[in-house]
Amino acid sequence: MYIKHANTSKQVTKNYYYCTITVTIKFDQFCNTMVSLNKHVAVIFISALTIGQSAMYRFLPDDYDLFTNCEDRPELGGDSDLMDLSAFSITFTDDVIQLNGTGLVLWDIEPTDRVTVDTEMRKFSRGTWQSSYLSVKVNDLCKEMKNTNSKMYDYWTKHIISEFSCIGKGVKLQHEPFEIDGDFTMVGMNMEGRYAIVSILHAYDRNNQLKPNGICLQIPGDIIKV
Repeated sequence: MYIKHANTSKQVTKNYYYCTITVTIKFDQFCNTMVSLNKHVAVIFISALTIGQSAMYRFLPDDYDLFTNCEDRPELGGDSDLMDLSAFSITFTDDVIQLNGTGLVLWDIEPTDRVTVDTEMRKFSRGTWQSSYLSVKVNDLCKEMKNTNSKMYDYWTKHIISEFSCIGKGVKLQHEPFEIDGDFTMVGMNMEGRYAIVSILHAYDRNNQLKPNGICLQIPGDIIKV
């Protein structure tokens, strides 16, 4: 219903005000529609890109002894300071690593010490080893070894058949025969190239004081697409 006013100036102002509100509402609706559409397009694009770049890879270690010392950390001990593996066998096949036997801990720490482990995947690029975003930190190795929900337990410590409280000098870790699969899936990036898995171990006493005899181990190898 339109009500005519005798005052012409008021009538013009009222009509103009009505038109302005109408245009603003339509513009907001248009903006919201475009934002929603852009979000859906972005999700579809990212999903398609991610699916297209997923691939299966395999890590092939260099050495039949598996572990080597860290040349860039001479102040830290190496594999021979950590464990005697003379009664432990490591066999490589095309797609798995077969392990069996007993390891004797040589590292001069107590089973009551808290051990931290910092592990990082480094890539060899342009003549040097460079850090990558692939890393993991364990704040208490003993707890992680006994945590049935942990990856460490699933891959390693569930296969230890001897009784042990934690690692410490003189502790024997007897293993049943088991295998580690070197295959993995990576999404969003190409992993092919030369890599090293580097792990640094530190021990802390009952008073949470850092012990000076840290350990550094690395597993160099190549990652190929399978």
